Amino acid sequence: MIIDDQESMVTKTSPQAPFPPSNWKFILRLLGLCIIIDRKVFKDEVDAFQECAIELRDIIDPTVCLTKKMAYDWFRLNKHILEDIRDNMSLETALFETLAPIKSISHKSDIISCMVRIAISDGKYCAKEKNLIKKTCLFWNVRSDPHHDFDAIFSPDSHSKLVHI
Repeated sequence: MIIDDQESMVTKTSPQAPFPPSNWKFILRLLGLCIIIDRKVFKDEVDAFQECAIELRDIIDPTVCLTKKMAYDWFRLNKHILEDIRDNMSLETALFETLAPIKSISHKSDIISCMVRIAISDGKYCAKEKNLIKKTCLFWNVRSDPHHDFDAIFSPDSHSKLVHI
């Protein structure tokens, strides 16, 4: 067997597989759960949801066609599904089913940071929001670091308005 020395010296790296567009529903579901988990929908949370969706699009795959309006429409059309997940006795199972398909994504800390931003955007960081984020961190085995203190309670100075969607 003859081996080409030059070929064996070159380290071949496989290109990272692109994030499938069909998996965006799981990211949007996580972000959406941060809005409805406390049974209140505030305008500031919906605005943060839209901004985070666009930010994650730019980080994960800028070629995906996703606008703020599309993110808002997704939330409005899927709100009842998110409420069903929230009200389901097996929230952990539903969360697992949401997190499992995207467990190999390399942008976990970005997603979790966005979840925190949405959760705190209304000026409150309730126990249910913390619990959702902690469970996400545990499932994905993401540890808190000095730059992402996921357990900290933030106190934004903006006043939120309740939105009925």
